[in-house]
Parts: sequence; C-alpha cells; structure tokens
Amino acid sequence: MHAVTALMLFTLAQPPALAPPIATRFVQVYPHSEKAEVFARSLGQIRAVVLIHGYKIHGLKSTTVAQPIFHGWQEPKSTLVIELGKNSDVFAFAYGQNGTLDAVSQHPALTAAVRKLQSIGYKEIVLLGHSAGGVIARQFVEDQPDVGISRVIQVCPPNCGTSLAGLTLAVAKEQEAFVKSLSKDTRIKNQAARLAKPIPAHVEFVCVVGMLTKTGDGLVSCHSQWCEDLQRQGIPAVKVPADHWTIVRSSKSVEKIAELAKTTHQRLKPAEVETLKKLILP
Repeated sequence: MHAVTALMLFTLAQPPALAPPIATRFVQVYPHSEKAEVFARSLGQIRAVVLIHGYKIHGLKSTTVAQPIFHGWQEPKSTLVIELGKNSDVFAFAYGQNGTLDAVSQHPALTAAVRKLQSIGYKEIVLLGHSAGGVIARQFVEDQPDVGISRVIQVCPPNCGTSLAGLTLAVAKEQEAFVKSLSKDTRIKNQAARLAKPIPAHVEFVCVVGMLTKTGDGLVSCHSQWCEDLQRQGIPAVKVPADHWTIVRSSKSVEKIAELAKTTHQRLKPAEVETLKKLILP
C-alpha cells in the first residue's frame, strides 16, 4: 500500500480526541466551617442557595485556567453570602474553564451535589448564577427538569451571548473554547438547538437585568440578558441599576438579589411581558 494512503487510513481510523476533564469544587459557605466540603444543614432550614460564577479572567500565559477557582462574591465573608445567609444556607460551585459552557452545565459533579443537598433535607434548592453562571444554571434545569431545583436566579446572563467573547487574542489557549462558547453566534445556535428544552414549568425563574446604561450592564446588553425566548416563555425580569461586575458585590444590588432568591416568581402573561419590555428594553 502506498505510504501516504496508509497514513491517511490510519489517521481516519483514530478516535476523536477526548475533551480534557473539567475540575470542580462544591463547598458550603454559610454556615461556614473549616470542612467546607462536608455539608451541614442549619436547624430548621429548608432552603439552600447555590452560587455559580461566570468567566474568570486569566492571563494570556496562565497556568490556572483548569483550576476551579471561586470568585470573591462566593466567599464566606462576601456581602452576598452574608445577606443570603439571613434566610438560607449557602453553597458555592466552581469549575475549571478549560472546556465549553455546555460541558460545565452537564457536569455530573453539579448533579451529584444537588442530589446530596436533597438527601440532607433541603426542600428548596435555588441556583443563583452570575454572568455565564446564569446560563449554566438555565441549561442545567432545561436538561434535568426533575433533578429537584426549585428556583433559578440569573444575574446579568449572556443568554444571547456577548460581542466581547469574540476577542480571544488576550485569552490563554486553554480557555478559548469557554470564551467562544459565550459568543453571540454560539449562543444563538445553542438556543436554536435547544428549542425542545424549555425552562420547566415547575421551576420558578427570574432574570436580573443589570443596567449601567439604558442598553445594558457594560458587558452584556439588556436584549441578551432577557432575550426573546425567555420573554416568550413568560419569564419575569427585574431591572437593577448596576454594572456587570459590581452587581453581585454592592450592598444595594445584593439586597435585591437576596430578596429574589427567597420569593416566589410567577410566569408572566403576554400582555405583562409587553409592559415590562417597555420598562427594561431600550
């Protein structure tokens, strides 16, 4: 056999390269103990809130992209954790960013952690995701409608992507797949592919729209945060005057987010959606 032909056949016969594994951590941050990965439900507490972070800035030559690193607003002494802890036990999920957003939302570690929370007696489990974390929370409940999530709070989510995700020149090669999965093209294609997976009717869902200006939070537009497919499903939105970065850190916006985590959210009727669009969308 010709050497070139043999090489081509050998190449075609090789299985596709496996995606690198994504490391994760899931810890309890309120009440906090030194053994954060050992969960303990507070006496009489029925609600657990799970904090899911978004994009983590790494240097161009960073060696930490694959490490699950918590953001400051997820830490035990953060303003958000302290405020949420007044009415809930609080947990935090971190993940390496060496894979796509879809791979993170389908990670078995998140499913296992939610089931563990159920097993120790929580009756309400709330996913609170900021930025890309909000999209992860959304896809998690769409893919697993019966896993036991009660409520999802999306904070400044790029549901329809962000144009800044196309700027990968300053991103470490290991993180490129994650950043590209937040681009407008990728998110729109993703939505089209997931039309058969609406947000489950029994899961309360609310979108927190950050507004630094009338068009968005400085990173994600209002139209991307509360996009058309959410509007068609009657998902309520709440406008919060804050930018993308400080919305989960400043006292005023944190109080609003914590309030949303414990209150009931009903789906909107079409007429109510139209009224809300006039208040939120430019």
